[in-house]
Amino acid sequence: MNKFKSAGGVIAGEFKRLKASKMAMISIFGLALIPLMYSGMLIGAFWDPYGKLDRMPVAVVNEDRGASLNGQTLTVGSDLVDELKKNAEFKWVFTDEKDAMDGIAAHRYSLAFVVPADFSAKTATLQDETPQQADVQYYVDDGWNYLTSRIGESAADKLKTDVSHEVTKAYAKAALESVGEAASGFGDAAEGAGKLTDGAKSAAGGAKTLHDNLTKLADGTLKLQQGFGQLTNGAASLKSGAGTLATGATKLADGLKQLAAGGAKLADGAAQADAGADKLETGAGQLADNAAKLAAGAGTLAAGTAQVADGAGQLAESLKQYAAAHPDDAAVQQLAAASQRVAEGAAQAKQGAASAEAGATRLSAAQQQLAAGAKQLHAGTSSLSGGLGQLGAKLGEARTGAAQLSAGASKLASGAGTLASGIQRASSGAGTVQSGAKQLASGSASLEDGLLKLQSGSSELGAKLQDASKEAGAVKSGDEQADMFADPIGVQAHKLTDVPNYGTGMAPYFLALGLYVGVLMSTVILPLRDAAGKVKNGAAWYLSKLLLFAPVVLLQVALADTVLIYGIGLKVPNVAAFYGISAVIALTYMTIVQFLVSLADTVGRFVAIVLLTLQLAASEGTYPKELLPHWLQAVGDWVPMTHAIEALRLALAGRSGALIGEQLLDLAMFAAVFVALTVGLFALRARKLKPLQPQLGAVQG
Repeated sequence: MNKFKSAGGVIAGEFKRLKASKMAMISIFGLALIPLMYSGMLIGAFWDPYGKLDRMPVAVVNEDRGASLNGQTLTVGSDLVDELKKNAEFKWVFTDEKDAMDGIAAHRYSLAFVVPADFSAKTATLQDETPQQADVQYYVDDGWNYLTSRIGESAADKLKTDVSHEVTKAYAKAALESVGEAASGFGDAAEGAGKLTDGAKSAAGGAKTLHDNLTKLADGTLKLQQGFGQLTNGAASLKSGAGTLATGATKLADGLKQLAAGGAKLADGAAQADAGADKLETGAGQLADNAAKLAAGAGTLAAGTAQVADGAGQLAESLKQYAAAHPDDAAVQQLAAASQRVAEGAAQAKQGAASAEAGATRLSAAQQQLAAGAKQLHAGTSSLSGGLGQLGAKLGEARTGAAQLSAGASKLASGAGTLASGIQRASSGAGTVQSGAKQLASGSASLEDGLLKLQSGSSELGAKLQDASKEAGAVKSGDEQADMFADPIGVQAHKLTDVPNYGTGMAPYFLALGLYVGVLMSTVILPLRDAAGKVKNGAAWYLSKLLLFAPVVLLQVALADTVLIYGIGLKVPNVAAFYGISAVIALTYMTIVQFLVSLADTVGRFVAIVLLTLQLAASEGTYPKELLPHWLQAVGDWVPMTHAIEALRLALAGRSGALIGEQLLDLAMFAAVFVALTVGLFALRARKLKPLQPQLGAVQG
């Protein structure tokens, strides 16, 4: 029986042949793992390498000896070490230079940073005439691991930035503090300029006053010179008058002598009057005392008389009532009448005693006034007596003074002649003063103009210094201002898509690569060229290979995506869409590789590998296409891996389905072209194979 017929056609023959070979079945399961091995192992190994830099040992050597900057101690090396101890970015090992160099040579340390001994000293040379740049030395072995060198450069740049910030902050703080001190100095200078303005103003006023007074002095000296002539005449008159005064003073002395003799007699009479007044004062005082006693006795008498009168009145009233009650008793009637008379007499006596009391009181007051007057009289006579004594003494002094006045007047007459001579010399000097005063007045006018200009200039200077003080004082000098001065510009990143780690960023590239390699390796195991049954046409033949190849490819996709998402932890916004995109990519690769292998077998695989190499370079998987050679940039748009990577990136970024659909449409166009080519190839081979199939069936039968 013909085997092509018994196989039930080419499609059934493919599955029957696969089922009959255990090694083929095992190989298919092995093929399913190939994309997983490529993408999973690469993505897993490079999932987050920059998040594990804390495992990389980096040696740090600090030999800095420190320095001084503007009176402040600068220890940049120690400050850097302190900051690194707080930073867990690398596995820092703080050691000496020998251990660091030995560690680099033995690969115990990936990098080594050395802060030289003069590091702080060089950073403090900014204000020197020839400032020196301070360098942090770092060591790395490029031949051992080139990526380590690139990481070292990044770390060195960061250290440079941090150290530069600290040094610039120190410079800025010192500069800002200097500005603050300058502001204080400007304020003091402005205050001094204000005082200078006030002084210039006062001086200008004084200069004007001086000018006015010097003008007056010039005028006054002219008048003085004129007055000296009159004064000369007056001096002559003074000399004559002084002679007359001497004569009169002599006569005055004689008169005062006679007056002193009369004053002595008057003093004796005043002494006698004072003695009489003393006696009068003593008698008047005794009389006043007796009058006071008399007034007191009269008061007592008046009080007793009043009591007697009141008692007599009461008795008379009582007897009167009793007599009225006993009209027949004659003795009672007489007694009542007598008591009435007694009461009336007592009343008169009461009035008399009261009058006597009043008179005694007035007498006592008069005696008191008399005593006071006598006392005043005595005081007056005493003063008169003393005054007359002093008058006598003063008259004696006046007589002596008159004699002296006479002698002085004679000297005055002589001095008046000398005065006249001096006045003539003063008149000559006044002329000289007048000439000098005119010159001083002219100079003081120029001085006034200069002082006014000084006042204006110092006022303007004070205003400018005050403005400078305000502007300089407005400059803050705190740590925040120094930080801003050291690092005035920041950078804020705004990411359209946040890629959490290196593995996520490289996942599209590694997955696209893994799927292609999986498809390529599958062609080594799967029979893609021969037919496993009777070939009716090219489409059926292609379908038989597609049904054999496609499940293997889809299984590869399922395993690779599942491990990436649920095993490694790849974050995918839409899992179903991600599976679908991966399937489209793998099936597109399948159509291309299937055609090449079906066409040329091993040579086709070689071409597929060349195509893979070309795609790896041109597909923007690692570097932007702008960094590629121009011819590779042109090729990149015409290879499927470019669109595959872009579709996966859009899917991981959660972009719209329209953008993803554009890339999938490009892949579908590649797939449609190579499906058509493969179907055409099988159709051509099927036409060539049909005449040979009966002969092959007879031989095999």
